[in-house]
Amino acid sequence: MSLTKERKDLVDSVFKSIYKKYDLMNDIISLGYHRIIKRNAIKKCQPGSLLDLAAGTGDLTIYFRKLFGDNNKITLADPNTEMLDYAKTRLEKKSIIKNVEFVTCYAEKLPFKDNFFDNIAIGFGFRNFTDRPKALMEIKRVLRQNGRLIFIDFSKPTNPLIRVLNDFYMNKIVPVLAKFITGNNSEYQYLAKSIKEHPSQSKIIKMMDETGFINCRYENKLNGIIAVHLGETKK
Repeated sequence: MSLTKERKDLVDSVFKSIYKKYDLMNDIISLGYHRIIKRNAIKKCQPGSLLDLAAGTGDLTIYFRKLFGDNNKITLADPNTEMLDYAKTRLEKKSIIKNVEFVTCYAEKLPFKDNFFDNIAIGFGFRNFTDRPKALMEIKRVLRQNGRLIFIDFSKPTNPLIRVLNDFYMNKIVPVLAKFITGNNSEYQYLAKSIKEHPSQSKIIKMMDETGFINCRYENKLNGIIAVHLGETKK
């Protein structure tokens, strides 16, 4: 088995196992702050269509719909069918059904035409992509001219002390909380590992620059524990 396929299978297995507790654990990991960050990040989108990539349970879709109304088409894409089904049920309960579709796919191979979306947003999913440069190429391909990419993920704290405390929290405390809540902590051990191995803010900006995005930048939240990355396609 290749390392790429091994990682893909591992990520698939993790999210098949935790999707029902995903929102609760995100609240615990970030002390609820992830919701504020997502809500503010979506404000950086523009009116038009949205691809909610690695959509999870649909948080970004909910915030986008509240901000821009139901005339803008939203596509939720995720490789995990269980997660997408859960998101669909959640959105239906909130009456978010107009101009919304669900697509099962990987970021590295998006089944959409070139120049298709005005916005692409990713909420805590970028670090789980198997091939990030390839995913960025696909994202750029399906974005229209003057399109916007916004993604949020755990990142590298700038303060060394906060970095040490954050590593302790992610590696020691979160798995214990996960076992108490979900009955299994192995999945959250993976999440802690994925955060540790995730590229730094500057490395991601370089990756975006090399892909051809312009105006690439990031905003640190909580001293860089979380970062919001932004990029645009050429006009």
